[in-house]
Amino acid sequence: MIREVEMLAQSIAELKEFYVDSLGLALITENSTSFSVKVGESSLSFTESGQSAQPFYHFAFNIPENQIGEAVRWITPKAAIIPDQGKQVVYFKAWNAESIYFHDPAGNLVELIARHHLNNSTDQLFSQASLLCVSEIGLPVPDVDNALLELSHAGILPWQDYNSSFAAAGDEQGLLIVVKEGRVWFMSDQEAFPHTLTVQTDVCEVTLDPWNGMKVSAKR
Repeated sequence: MIREVEMLAQSIAELKEFYVDSLGLALITENSTSFSVKVGESSLSFTESGQSAQPFYHFAFNIPENQIGEAVRWITPKAAIIPDQGKQVVYFKAWNAESIYFHDPAGNLVELIARHHLNNSTDQLFSQASLLCVSEIGLPVPDVDNALLELSHAGILPWQDYNSSFAAAGDEQGLLIVVKEGRVWFMSDQEAFPHTLTVQTDVCEVTLDPWNGMKVSAKR
C-alpha cells in the first residue's frame, strides 16, 4: 500500500483549491508553502518548488471496480477528461482495469482506475470518498532493471511482465510505475524525467531526485 506521496509544484494555492474545494478531499496539514490531503488510505502532499522548471508527475487513485461510469460523471464538471481515440474510458485488457485521465492545475497526469480484480464494488454514490488510495506513482529512472533490483531488496517485486522501459512493482493496492527516463507517459505528450519525490509504502521509503536518482530505504 502506498501511504504517502510527497511532490513539488509551482501552483500551491491553485492545487489546494482543486484538491480541497473542487474534489472535496480532506485537508490534513497546510502552511504558506505546502499542503497535504487525505486520499482514502493514503495522503498526497505538495510543496512549493521555487524552481523555474515545472515539476511533472503521474499518479493514480483506485476507485470502486464497478464505478468507472460514475467516476466519469463526477470528474467531468471538475476537470477535462483526456480522450483516447474519442473515448473517455481506457480499457487495459492485461490489467483487467478501466481508467480515465485528466490534468490537475499543476499539469500532473492524474488517473482514476477501476481494477476489476479487486473486491471493492459498492452501491454508494460516487464522491471524494470513492478515491480509495493512491494506487500508482510514476518513477522515471535511467535503468529500469537496476531500479527493480533495488525495490526487490525492500520486498517490492515486479507485478506482471516488464521490459527495459516500463515496469510496475508492488500490487494493485499500490504500484510503483518504473519507467525509463525520456519515455513518453501514456495519455500524455510529456517525457518522463525525475522530479523530487518521496513515496512512503508499508515496507519502504522511496526517494527520487534529478541529481541523486532513486534511493530505497527498507522499513525496520
